[in-house]
Amino acid sequence: MPVTRADWADERLRAEILTGRLRPGARITVERLAEAWGVSATPIRESLRRLAGDGLVDLTPQRGARVATVDADLAHEIYAVRLLLEPVALRQSLEAAVDDKNFVRDVSAAFDDMVEADSYVERLDRHRTFHMTLVSRCPNRTLLDEIASLTDRSRLFQILSAPADPDSGHGRDHRRLRDSAIAGDVETTIAIHTNHLASTLDALS
Repeated sequence: MPVTRADWADERLRAEILTGRLRPGARITVERLAEAWGVSATPIRESLRRLAGDGLVDLTPQRGARVATVDADLAHEIYAVRLLLEPVALRQSLEAAVDDKNFVRDVSAAFDDMVEADSYVERLDRHRTFHMTLVSRCPNRTLLDEIASLTDRSRLFQILSAPADPDSGHGRDHRRLRDSAIAGDVETTIAIHTNHLASTLDALS
């Protein structure tokens, strides 16, 4: 199916935000983007409405469109909800992935890509892919869509944070997550993942 101009603009603008090229709080000028991207203003305005619905853009009559900001209180709420939803999706994914050699391959590849990232922004992108790969076999697509949305909103906070050391405790969690997931150890994976998110939540307090 051909990509519509609205879909193209949505993917492009979403990428600009989630890679940090448009920083939290930055003003989004529709006319400037339309000229730079060679499209009319209409698909960009449609994209802004979509992204506002996802919590990535703030639309106000007086200020226009700006990349959403995430204060500590909102970040705390986002991670608290992730702590409720992600263990459920992870359990369903791991249980569905029993004897799935493709799952082992996908998790291993996503981890390798993450640790080999050349930049912090690239690592954030691959970090998202790694975590979404862990829950990818969950059959509840609505649950996965909600987790993906919350993960993207988390990235607005992460973009403003100092780059994490991949050899830190946070980084070691990822290696342990990979090992326990590909071993099919459901309970250990969920425990590591829950502690991983909780430690991030604690850091926001």
